[in-house]
Amino acid sequence: MPKLKSPKQKGRRFEAEIAALYRHHHIDDSAQPMPMSGAMSFHKGDLLKKNDHEFVDECKNQEKVSLWECWSQAKAQAKGLQKPVLHIRRNHTPPITIMDTDDWFQLRVELMQLRRQVGID
Repeated sequence: MPKLKSPKQKGRRFEAEIAALYRHHHIDDSAQPMPMSGAMSFHKGDLLKKNDHEFVDECKNQEKVSLWECWSQAKAQAKGLQKPVLHIRRNHTPPITIMDTDDWFQLRVELMQLRRQVGID
């Protein structure tokens, strides 16, 4: 694997990786890294997703992360009913995703309800 020239390139590669996961799982087949690094006033976050507006993604690919600063940034980018999601990765480790506890439990409740509807308990 070629060595990256800057932390910015490392971050952009991670954003592309997370966008690819959105496409791979068919959550949003249009997902891509945000052009101009979120400089557009109408949309904040690191990913541009045309079909998934419920969550706003912040991606950090750093060896040392100030978790609470990153989480504050993710929360500040979520507008209205949007929910913040923080994806973190460091060298040689798989990424992790952080979200609000209430949002996590709401997703679990929705999943349980869907399973009941289709007869999977």
